Amino acid sequence: MSATPAPDVNRTSVPDVNRTSVPDDLGPALHARGLRLTPQRRSVLAAVRALGHASAEEVATHLGSRAAEQGGDAGGWRTVDPSTVYRALAVLEEVGLVARTQIDRRVPSFHPVEHGGHLHLVCDGCGAVAEADAGPARELAAVVLSRNDFVVDTRHLALRGRCAACRTVQDQQHPEERP
Repeated sequence: MSATPAPDVNRTSVPDVNRTSVPDDLGPALHARGLRLTPQRRSVLAAVRALGHASAEEVATHLGSRAAEQGGDAGGWRTVDPSTVYRALAVLEEVGLVARTQIDRRVPSFHPVEHGGHLHLVCDGCGAVAEADAGPARELAAVVLSRNDFVVDTRHLALRGRCAACRTVQDQQHPEERP
């Protein structure tokens, strides 16, 4: 009789390599750089694409909840250390499949590159994040380039400020500070 290993609470689950479809661009992007296509990289990219924008912790949580939904090891899921999620995200960023944006001041957020081309509007009051067209940022980037000979990457730009709701609350609490 073989013993079943105890679950490790510090690990996150990822799907078995044979039970998950491979995103079409992942294998070639990795192989072009001499890197292997692993089940962990495949799962992390799938999670980022499913979530849209996510921190490494959110990716790990998503993978863990998927494992629970699928029945753990019985559903074809295997476990991986959360540190592997970080390493997989770094590789996926290196090969150009995910992009990093500093939406939260403490931890970076990752999103699939095909979801780029927009600004992130981050409220310092409530933490809400909204997306906006990057057109005005591209116009600003052109001005910065012509005046400063500096190229601004507008694909991963987060602008901080206050949303309408937080400005309304602030105006009500401190009317003397209104512009």
